[in-house]
Amino acid sequence: MEQTILNTLENIGKNFNAESIIKIIIVLVVVIIAYIAVVIIQRKLKKRLQLDNIRRSNNYSTLFRIVKILLIIGGMIAILQTVGINLSVFSIGFGVIVLLLVFAVKDALQDIFSGIMIMTDKYYTVGDAVEFEGRDGIVISFTVRTTKIEFLDDRSVMSVSNRHITKIRKLTHLVDIDLPLPYELERERAYSVLEGICEKIRRIKGIESCELKGTQNFGESAIIYKIRFFCEPNERPDIRREALRTIQDGLSAEDIHIPYTQLDIHTK
Repeated sequence: MEQTILNTLENIGKNFNAESIIKIIIVLVVVIIAYIAVVIIQRKLKKRLQLDNIRRSNNYSTLFRIVKILLIIGGMIAILQTVGINLSVFSIGFGVIVLLLVFAVKDALQDIFSGIMIMTDKYYTVGDAVEFEGRDGIVISFTVRTTKIEFLDDRSVMSVSNRHITKIRKLTHLVDIDLPLPYELERERAYSVLEGICEKIRRIKGIESCELKGTQNFGESAIIYKIRFFCEPNERPDIRREALRTIQDGLSAEDIHIPYTQLDIHTK
């Protein structure tokens, strides 16, 4: 141990010259400039993203604090190597520790980076209507790590990790209803009946507009027609049910039945 310390001091004495001093100054200047740049970026992004929520702001600041610490550690390592201190043994242990830490906080880091991406790309914000795993809901709060959604069907609340961003879909005002009608129904009558139903749907409270888009597809046992209307996303489930009731009543009044799959069995 003593011999190692003596060898280290000897290496420092050999490498500590005018050239090494210039290198140390360059390293310090680079680290200081990089540190200042990080601070400026942090302040501009904080102002742009309007991080007024305390918890959200603290999470965001923690990420930049980590970046600053890494800059300082990198600068210290560069200076120590410049003056002749062998860090190969320490770097291996440091690398193993960093690797273990990365695995330990992998999900948390992924959540943070996804949260930053959501904020910078304006993927969604508080108050937006979204769909998660087939359920419609409203974003009621958001942090760098999690998104809290209140579902419209039962008003339950769920916290979703931001790494699941690909499972969250922002809803729009547009709602499509594909309606199957029998092949036997003439096209002119089908369009006339559906136009009348669209007129009734327009009268539903909360409907912004409604129109018949026309023939969508030819199914195995029915022709598929598309009706499209627009409403507030957070009112979508209730309004869609009311629109379906209007369609059902309109078809029933015209004695038009929605076809369904039937199975014919032939016996000998």
